[in-house]
Amino acid sequence: MKKVILLSVSILVLIFACSKDDDGPIGGSSADLIGTWNLDYYVQNGTLTEEIICDELVEYVFSSNGTYKVTTFSGSTTKNCATAVQISGTWEDVGSNDYKLTPNGGTAGPALSITFQDNFKKFSSEVNASRTEVYAKK
Repeated sequence: MKKVILLSVSILVLIFACSKDDDGPIGGSSADLIGTWNLDYYVQNGTLTEEIICDELVEYVFSSNGTYKVTTFSGSTTKNCATAVQISGTWEDVGSNDYKLTPNGGTAGPALSITFQDNFKKFSSEVNASRTEVYAKK
């Protein structure tokens, strides 16, 4: 149950993202999104967390054919993470750094808005007013 909640929160992170972080370029193209992205760090209620334990780890893989896969993991350390849940679907660039994610067998939520950082090596996503997550490209 914890993994389902974590996965739901992670998807909401991307769906309702709107970053206020201005330390990198905000423009980009769908080609910049293609690749594997792991949760690098997050800020919640003003507290920075850089050591991501397995239970918090989320990985997104965006492919050039318009498909994506999101994976959550389990474990109480930062090593030897086990796959907990995987969801696959399709993604579409709808312009202005907004992306529509549609899980297989589901319907798309609101567009995902991201802000690219560090020359497109990272992107930030605001989960809510108290939490922002930053993903790094592998």
